[in-house]
Amino acid sequence: MPSIKLIGLLLFSASFAAGAAEIPLTQADLLGTWHIEKESVNADGSGARGLNTTWTFRNDGTMEGISQENDSHARIEQLKAVLNYSVEDGKLKKQAAPGRSKMETCAATAKDGNKMVLKCQSIYFFMSKK
Repeated sequence: MPSIKLIGLLLFSASFAAGAAEIPLTQADLLGTWHIEKESVNADGSGARGLNTTWTFRNDGTMEGISQENDSHARIEQLKAVLNYSVEDGKLKKQAAPGRSKMETCAATAKDGNKMVLKCQSIYFFMSKK
């Protein structure tokens, strides 16, 4: 019996999380270079992992991602990738990985001037425009 209550509570909280407010995006909102400050599985940014990554959105429907590793024991110092993207129904649709046709959809959950939070699948990206 307690497990039925737990399942009901989980379904209720999942439906509440799915209903979080989304802010419609345009390509003009994205164009330029964004610094990804941190990523988190939590919408409030708690338990976040700091990043040294930039995403540059271009007018031609491509975005360039560059991640710089500061760890002296890292296997590679820098990772660079160019992905295709589009804005559809107010959401960012971007290639999941270079050379693959799979796309992932990201929605803005917060946007204030040059600051934005994007939710891509189950990860929140906290970013600011350079």
